[in-house]
Amino acid sequence: MKRNSLYIISSLLFACVLFIYATSINYQNNTNARQTKTETYTNTVVNVPIDIQYDSEQYFISGFSSEVTVFLTGSNRVALASEMQESTRKFKVTADLTQATEGTIEVPLTIENLPSGLTAVATPQKITVKIGKKVTRDNVPVVPQIDSSQIDEKIIIERVTVSDEKVSVTSDADTLSKIDRIVAVLPTSEQITGNYSGSVPLQAVDKNGAVLPTVITPFETTMKVTTKAVRTTSSTTTKLPELKKDFNKILKTNLKIKDTILLLFTLVLY
Repeated sequence: MKRNSLYIISSLLFACVLFIYATSINYQNNTNARQTKTETYTNTVVNVPIDIQYDSEQYFISGFSSEVTVFLTGSNRVALASEMQESTRKFKVTADLTQATEGTIEVPLTIENLPSGLTAVATPQKITVKIGKKVTRDNVPVVPQIDSSQIDEKIIIERVTVSDEKVSVTSDADTLSKIDRIVAVLPTSEQITGNYSGSVPLQAVDKNGAVLPTVITPFETTMKVTTKAVRTTSSTTTKLPELKKDFNKILKTNLKIKDTILLLFTLVLY
């Protein structure tokens, strides 16, 4: 009897130990699961283009930022990495102007096609857009423009031509009325040191030279520059007669031999 009681007590103790052990393991697993679920990552995607939806046949839009920064958050690192790459990205940032009319308006940005499990916030969350009636002006003359600091002082520009002397310009009616000229601008990276030929961008500017938002067709042209060298009096020709004069003095006077040799050497150099 005592022996059976001992077995029963031992069995109960063993069962209690197993129960406590199992409960402990289950608690640890649940804790780890909760920690895994709450572990999230945030990635920053810069220069994300904005897809602006509007009636491009009727309106011209300007004055807005074309790119935003997007902060992506999620626990799936593979999905985050995929959205970081432009080639595998699924989400896009849009601005809906399909119901907008003329004027300057503020429109919210929407993030679409975001994969499940990810959240995203765009910065800025709104953009300001100027909307105007679309107008095109044809046969607008092009004026070449070269800054004087880009011209080598040893040359003179004889002629500057562009392959497209007239272009078409599209903008809203208000902006189009402010255009003073279309300029073919030599890039700041270029320096005129002789004859030049290259592609240059076209810009619409107002009377103060400020660049205006437009679409120019074509958007660039070929600039050709013809130059010639500046005629300058050589320092050699001005100094040589003086040296010869000094050398003649040597013949008439008894200068030291070392002075004579020095002058002769100078004449040879020139």
